[in-house]
Amino acid sequence: MPTAFRLILLLLLVCLAPSAWADQPPVQAPQLRVDSPTHTAAVWDIEATPDGKFLVTGSDDKTARIWNAETGELVRTIRVPISLGSEGRVYTVAITPDAGIVAVTGWDHNYWQNYWTPHAGHFIYLYDTISGGLLKRLGPLPQIVNTMQFSKDGRRLAAGMAGKNNGIRMWNAPFDDLAAWDMAYDNSVTFMEFSTSGSLATTSDDGYVRLYDGGNSAPVRKATVPGGPVPRALRFSPDGAILAVAQINSTNIDFLGAKSLKPIGKLDTTAFANNDIFAMGWSGDGKTLFASGRYADKDGNYPLLAFSGTGVRTMVDSVNGPRSGFGDIAMLPGDRIAYASQDSSFGVFDQSGKVVQPHRPIIADMRNKYGENFWASPTGTAVWFGMANGSGDPHVFDVKTLTFAASPEIPADFIRPATEGLPVENWLGAFLPTLNAQQLQLDPAEMSRSLAIAGDKQSFLIGTDWTIDRFAADGSRTWRKNTEGTGWGVNLTADGLVAIAALGDGTVRWYRYSDGAELMALFVDATQKKWIVWTPKGYYAASPGGEDLIGWHVNGAGFDSLPDFFPASRFRDQYYRPDIVQMVLTTLDENAAIEQANANAGKSEEPEQDVRSILPAVVEFAQDSLVIETESQDVSIQYRVRSPSGRAITRIEVQLDGRPIQPRGAVPVEEGDDAKTVQLNVPPRDSEVTLIAYIDDQPGVPVTMPIKWMGQKVSTAKPNLYALLVGVSEYDNNDLKLRYAAKDAQDLSAVLARQKGVFYENIEVQLLLNRDATEVAIVAALTKLQKKAKPEDNVIVFMAGHGVTNATQDFYFLPSNVDMNEDMMEATAIDGDIIRKGLSRIPGKVILFMDACHAGNGIQGGVSRVDMTGVANGLSDGASVVMFASSTGREVSYESSEWENGAFTEALLAVIGDAEAYGKDSMLSISELDENLTVRVEELTGAKQTPVMTKPGAIKRFFLASL
Repeated sequence: MPTAFRLILLLLLVCLAPSAWADQPPVQAPQLRVDSPTHTAAVWDIEATPDGKFLVTGSDDKTARIWNAETGELVRTIRVPISLGSEGRVYTVAITPDAGIVAVTGWDHNYWQNYWTPHAGHFIYLYDTISGGLLKRLGPLPQIVNTMQFSKDGRRLAAGMAGKNNGIRMWNAPFDDLAAWDMAYDNSVTFMEFSTSGSLATTSDDGYVRLYDGGNSAPVRKATVPGGPVPRALRFSPDGAILAVAQINSTNIDFLGAKSLKPIGKLDTTAFANNDIFAMGWSGDGKTLFASGRYADKDGNYPLLAFSGTGVRTMVDSVNGPRSGFGDIAMLPGDRIAYASQDSSFGVFDQSGKVVQPHRPIIADMRNKYGENFWASPTGTAVWFGMANGSGDPHVFDVKTLTFAASPEIPADFIRPATEGLPVENWLGAFLPTLNAQQLQLDPAEMSRSLAIAGDKQSFLIGTDWTIDRFAADGSRTWRKNTEGTGWGVNLTADGLVAIAALGDGTVRWYRYSDGAELMALFVDATQKKWIVWTPKGYYAASPGGEDLIGWHVNGAGFDSLPDFFPASRFRDQYYRPDIVQMVLTTLDENAAIEQANANAGKSEEPEQDVRSILPAVVEFAQDSLVIETESQDVSIQYRVRSPSGRAITRIEVQLDGRPIQPRGAVPVEEGDDAKTVQLNVPPRDSEVTLIAYIDDQPGVPVTMPIKWMGQKVSTAKPNLYALLVGVSEYDNNDLKLRYAAKDAQDLSAVLARQKGVFYENIEVQLLLNRDATEVAIVAALTKLQKKAKPEDNVIVFMAGHGVTNATQDFYFLPSNVDMNEDMMEATAIDGDIIRKGLSRIPGKVILFMDACHAGNGIQGGVSRVDMTGVANGLSDGASVVMFASSTGREVSYESSEWENGAFTEALLAVIGDAEAYGKDSMLSISELDENLTVRVEELTGAKQTPVMTKPGAIKRFFLASL
């Protein structure tokens, strides 16, 4: 839950002019947001259901998330209405004991519009856990809600607010009207908890603990705490007899009688006095109090402390545990402890002190990127920074080559931020920085974090807790840019035209130095090193699998309608524009970059599209449960569908375990509130059903629901394998000749044949080599696979030869009879869309191996070496297949007489034939193949070529071969 120091910061922020409260509609302009399967900002609150089945977390990333506490899987992401800056951050969450309702609140969307107005526009949002639907809003309330909880029977909801004379509010089910309130608080309410008997206890910055009985508006007891002037948090013991109370900025924990509020003891916490302890929870028997906060040990770990009659036990997991202060803890059955951390992570401590189900943040740790820890090329087109704190795990991102790579050494021509040349003092980790001993224009609670002085000494940048500011040499502020995270690092290009910042939300951002306009942003998944770079209007370039690291948040038309979120991949055709991204730092103007890139690509001038006009269709399950349990193979799936853009929905695709199937009867696509039904025949095993709504060829966001088979287990036969292997070394155009593409296909055929009777019942391979690999033959072979394969089968498509990308980023595979004349190439090559559509109609598990990024021998006239990143993202997602690409970006795919194969095929053959790659289960999974392929190809090519796998989220792990 929000800590007291954060409440002080919130109330000290610069306030806008007063205005009368109005429940204004949410901001309608779509907003680009970083997104991931886990939280990307501090997690302040975590709550659990008594049975330990569900957890709910709330974060500064403006989402709340519901988790299966038993498996660690994400059940649902809840998005509230948001605006720029802090509006929409989630500070506190609550869940009913039966997990039926989740309450979410924080810094409300309308916070600034109503800051000075009594009873202003702050609300609590209640959501249905199963459907995710918004049940109602509670409010308006006078201030931000700091703390909130349902009673143990789920019949009451209490909320405590920031500020003086705001106090608490309480609602009784069905939560329509206020049942009780108490505004007699001289400062903010910081924490509250219900006891098992129904009593409510609160802490406040006014120095008091208050105790309420039932639904009364006035407290029955009110007391100060011996351990310090300001109580911060409290917890009832399981029997309701004791209140443990923690203090602000202290490690003191006092015990009070839960009915009398009189002191009955305290903990000895003198060994932990280097910071504070405030997150607490009791063991099931009431004999142990678990506690933590911002306390860190001498090794920099943030331990969970277990106080009992035998002393204190320190629980540390230096690998999977939190790497910053705790936000909150919640108790689970078996004395497991769920925790939330300010480093964006959460997890569960077991009784041994190990963290199980860790959810580590994927964002780069941008702390301390000042001075020597944040370098840039003279033009700013490349940056050197650490993925870990300071300069740890250093990498270079280069926008000119669209590459991201480890770089232990700082490139020779890179420049660091200048921090000398002007008398700027007190700028590093301090309040009130100065110039010439005069205080700079920052907010009182705003800490300065980084500095960069311009080469001409006439201006400088300061990064703070929530802004990037440019100041002139006389100390006047030129501009201020509000940011989503702390400005841990700032730098300037050699010519002083571009400012670069490393922010606490894990992004690097480029700004025009003259006026602070944002030009470009980069986000990197620190765990998998996937990345995406984008402009303010949403044009982007991305690594394979990196497209969905950002997306468009679209608020509902009103507060009674839910926001939508659409990953960037849903707009690939419109916004995947590496050429625009690469030009922005040259033009220093996004519009000029768009115009120049379109001219270079021969694109006609078209009116810019409003994102709202091209929003995809939305499909949602209308089931009354989070899982379908069945003893019958005949299953009914209920769903609803809508079109936020108003365009007609053309079809609903139904997938089983990530592959399209043909359901019984037509699938209706009419919009409306009424649920539609589709009938499926499912296998007698656990599976998953996925629905995707389409508008023409534009897919919406897939939704997936597990199907749990409750009937008799049935042994299944081995799958069949159908393979189409294309290898083109000899072309009608001799200038295109390759050496080993055809041999690659032949050698793979021989290796796959050995799996007959081992992993596969039968294997059927079609080889199309050299001059037999014509456009007509390849397309016909893809069509035949649609009729042969069954849902339980595996299908492999291997294509080795030349590939090209034209000026408009379209991919073509070159068959043997391609005509490379400028007017004929696109007519005689195989369009990537044809490959994608062909693969998308094939039942079974489909794996595409694409080795089509060779050097461009004989390739001229408006085409270039293939952009394999774009191909991998487009073919894999659009066709719902697992794709292995031989290289990344525009790398060359190598072949050598030493191997008599291409490097990619050489490695593929070696992995399939290597027993060690199969793991303990003697089965080769797609993830094991990916890991081993990468290592072997990089070894063969001296790291000049890196293969990559892309896989849509609906496709689960499966196997290709066995020993």
